[in-house]
Amino acid sequence: MVKLKIKEQQQDKVNLEIEIDQAVVSDKLEKLYNKLSYQVRIPGFRQGRVPKNILNLHLGKEYFYQKLAEEIIPESYSEAIKESNIQPITQPEINIIQIEEDKSLIYEAKVQLKPEVKIGNLKELEINKEDQTVSEEDIQVELKRLQESQAVLKVIENRKSKEGDFLVIDAEAYLEGEPLEKTKLEKQLIQLGKSPVQEFNQQLLNCSPGEEKEIMIKVPVNAQEKDLAGKEITYKIKVLEIKEKELPQINDDFIKKIGNYQSLDELEEEIRKRLEQQVNRINKINFEHILLDKVAEISEVKVPEVLIERELDYMMKYLENDLKAQNISLEEYYKRINSNEEKVRQEYKKVAEKRVKEELVLEQLTKQFNLEVNEEDIKNKINSIAQEIKQDPLKVEASFKKENTLEALKESIKREKTLDYLSKQVKIITSGKEKK
Repeated sequence: MVKLKIKEQQQDKVNLEIEIDQAVVSDKLEKLYNKLSYQVRIPGFRQGRVPKNILNLHLGKEYFYQKLAEEIIPESYSEAIKESNIQPITQPEINIIQIEEDKSLIYEAKVQLKPEVKIGNLKELEINKEDQTVSEEDIQVELKRLQESQAVLKVIENRKSKEGDFLVIDAEAYLEGEPLEKTKLEKQLIQLGKSPVQEFNQQLLNCSPGEEKEIMIKVPVNAQEKDLAGKEITYKIKVLEIKEKELPQINDDFIKKIGNYQSLDELEEEIRKRLEQQVNRINKINFEHILLDKVAEISEVKVPEVLIERELDYMMKYLENDLKAQNISLEEYYKRINSNEEKVRQEYKKVAEKRVKEELVLEQLTKQFNLEVNEEDIKNKINSIAQEIKQDPLKVEASFKKENTLEALKESIKREKTLDYLSKQVKIITSGKEKK
């Protein structure tokens, strides 16, 4: 169906000539005429029975050629690229050379290609691998966290409030003596020292149950609520209760609440295993990051500007979504950091270029090592995920298929295999340190 010829190639740019067989062109064109004969209304002719010459008279041959090109060129271009070893990184610039009814369709497609990547000498590369380890202190910190998770709040009546206490309060904000809408709170629980309103942390110390206070707060001039920016708000507060956190004793009852453990030693051993799994994952990620960074440093590749800009756009969109989750607009963020979009993009550009270079290097390494992902790799990965999240492997596989993410999983496996193979090609200097 498709013939591909490279007409001209300069570094990372290529001009392709693609030819589509005349029989395919005629068939497609015939179908277009037939389809349009049912859609147009021409006096004296029934729908579906309008002759080709009449359609050409009313719509013009160029109209059908344009429709033919719109339909057949994207299909043929994809097919030609798939059958070749060409890896374009831009959309093609199309120039039609020949398009006629009884001839093959010929067009040019100009594209930019992935750049050549030259990997440095891996055997001479030394990587310092500093693994974190789990300490006894880490285990006790996690045990303390579990203890905190089982704590209860106990009402205190024989003393005044102090830092760390929990207060149950009624509160309402006033501006110039008038209550502000939607600011009335009833039986609100706050912790002294942890409230985002610092004035509450300071001025609600040494209070007694039933005590009433007025706390004045100056709204920042750059606040999102423009009608309140720079103004003074008064909060009228009544302390209803003082509570303190009461931690459970670490005994048999506590251990049974946490899980099916027979002793404190057994619980601590389970904590150690869980922390070691987390630390191993972190160590792996950190090492792979350093490894790829070092290999990219000794490799040669001219990173195309189009890929840098694409990565920059992704980074900026990620930043916008991250800020949106915090109810902060990009404009507000730029004000806070005293910058603008152009400056932020410029700051991100080096990071974007580094990311793209590393991905190009990784892709070249995969080819160089002749690594592929087979069905067994996918099965093993799905089983591993299923075991980790405690689900049936068949359900996990069905989920990937339903969400059309199997290809993404394959790419993830390919990346893992490449980095694993790469780690065996370099000299690794290991040292361990306790997790901080």
